[in-house]
Amino acid sequence: MKGKLALMIILVLAACGISDGHRMMMGYKVNELQLTALYDDGTPAQGVKIEGLSDGKPIIEGVTDYKGSFVFKPDKRLEDITFVSSSAGHRAELSLNLAQKRQAGDLSLPMRALAGLGYLLGFAGLAMIYVSRKDRKRA
Repeated sequence: MKGKLALMIILVLAACGISDGHRMMMGYKVNELQLTALYDDGTPAQGVKIEGLSDGKPIIEGVTDYKGSFVFKPDKRLEDITFVSSSAGHRAELSLNLAQKRQAGDLSLPMRALAGLGYLLGFAGLAMIYVSRKDRKRA
């Protein structure tokens, strides 16, 4: 009986996969934005005027380089920026939200820890039910 239980526990632990003692987390911070303006055929849009708007007010203006790139270092207080590029009958808009807000589906770290604990307790409960039913059948 104890040998079968030990074998079952070993098989369950083996099926769980590899576990690490440390968790790695990644985040991002926007230090600068590099915008690239291209035409439909993929050629860089050189010398195109780019204007950055926040709440409808211009906050930055510039011109793309020979690669069609424009680098902008945003102010930390900015959240929503709309970039408008225009050149010889061509116009493009790009809206960005720089605020780093949590997505609706994300759980906080304490909630994820509680969810993991509940998962483990559920497995332990199922194992106890299995063992108690086997003991009742013998008696």
